[in-house]
Amino acid sequence: MGLSEFITSHQEAILEECEAFAQTLLPAAAKMNKAALRDHAAQVLAAIALDMKQPQTRLEQREKSQGNGPRLNDNVPTAAEIHGSLRATDGFDVNQTAAEYRALRASVIRLWFASTPELGRDEVFELVRFNEAMDQALAESLLHFANEAAHMRNVFLGVLSHELRTPLSTIVASAHSLVLASRLQKHLPAAAERVLRGGKRIESLLNDLLDYVRSGIGEGMRVAPVALDVGLVCEKIIGELQALHPERGIVLQSRGELAGVCDEQRIAQAVSNLIGNAIKYGSPDADVQVALDGDDDNEIVIAVRNRGPVISSATRDSLFEPLVRGVSGDKTGVSLGLGLYIVREIAQAHGGSASVSSSAEDGTEFQIRLPRHAGANEVSAFAGLRMH
Repeated sequence: MGLSEFITSHQEAILEECEAFAQTLLPAAAKMNKAALRDHAAQVLAAIALDMKQPQTRLEQREKSQGNGPRLNDNVPTAAEIHGSLRATDGFDVNQTAAEYRALRASVIRLWFASTPELGRDEVFELVRFNEAMDQALAESLLHFANEAAHMRNVFLGVLSHELRTPLSTIVASAHSLVLASRLQKHLPAAAERVLRGGKRIESLLNDLLDYVRSGIGEGMRVAPVALDVGLVCEKIIGELQALHPERGIVLQSRGELAGVCDEQRIAQAVSNLIGNAIKYGSPDADVQVALDGDDDNEIVIAVRNRGPVISSATRDSLFEPLVRGVSGDKTGVSLGLGLYIVREIAQAHGGSASVSSSAEDGTEFQIRLPRHAGANEVSAFAGLRMH
């Protein structure tokens, strides 16, 4: 039996070995299911087997050995390219991703030899074609792995920059107020409290960053739920943002029981991002409405509404993705479009959800739905952000 035919007819046995090897690539593979461990391996094998059957010139052979083999469709990523991108987002490192191809190559050749094939000129030539196709697939995977890893590093640094900016702005504005007050011999305890809270939020972010770097496995920020009053958390954030934007009205309405179990710092981040987003993109002559609903025994709903341009359904579908800007774009050059992404990830880390609706009649409203009692866990609020 020729090698290409062997790959096709013995695909399951090869995939079982791929899966077994992938399970050893810790810590990323620790919680992956069968489908994730095999990710696109079947399609990669099928593409290799098909490629081996195609006629090939000497020039094409040389190009393929350099990772520049022909493509069926330039607009559609290959299975190997998708595999590389997904391995990056799953937390594999580049050595582990390359090792998968080394193990795959070894498994195919070993299993084929175990079937005692007759090794003539054609079989040797087919083995050469197999190695060429494997090298092409490896090159495709590693290129897209590198691209995805670079993108995630940029997202991570953008998240850090975005999250440091708000408390730092609060500190600077409050410090100016304190300097002016000292000249007038006045006391501004509220400004001093804002400086302290802003400093603590920056300290918290830097502590999370230090944990992230030390871990080396991309755990990111973890959710640490405690008993608190969501209403009081929102009042503090509104006070900070109102001080930064005295020209804008921020109206808070609440009903029901707002006591729950969640992470105070993360909820503060999410609410701050939503209100900041509403101030930035909403109509400047309309108040930002913040509504807290605790009527449900099982969840607390935080809603932030503003008037302004209607967000189309196509845009709404992507708003919670990283690096996506608002409907009118950001003219300041400051935001990287990460605020809503952070909101969604924090909500999901608590076991909740984030959503948006927008219409000319009702305006634009973002909602966070939080379980009233989010259990303590180590779920990352930035799952998928890996540094390699």
